[in-house]
Amino acid sequence: MKTKFKFQFLVILVLFLGATNVNAENISFFGRPKSITFKGENQNWLVVHQMFLIGTEIEYETKIEYKGNDDKLKNLPSLYYSITDKDIELAGIFSLKSSNVFHSERMECLGCKYLDKKKEITFIIGEWEDYEESLILKRG
Repeated sequence: MKTKFKFQFLVILVLFLGATNVNAENISFFGRPKSITFKGENQNWLVVHQMFLIGTEIEYETKIEYKGNDDKLKNLPSLYYSITDKDIELAGIFSLKSSNVFHSERMECLGCKYLDKKKEITFIIGEWEDYEESLILKRG
């Protein structure tokens, strides 16, 4: 009887996983996606924020591209950015002096929650500076 139950459970599990959109290679041991991407764009900025689930650890990287043409902004020594949600607050500093594209290194996210259940997060650039702009990053 136990063998029949195990076989039925296995068949149901295979059918369930086969019917989902997610490839088994992209699912962690805990049934969560191994990586998620949030993306947002407006006339001035293109932002891509990725999170990675490595076992029980969370890592992230952020790419920020400036598409605008404000020379004052390009010449600032640094710009502050934050990525916020009620469950997360990440922040960093970068400069546009050498390039219109900033790509952070992949970093460990200490104390973060993995946002695989979120549909969108908020990106704010220049907060507490003369310049401030925000955009919504949607999960893709």
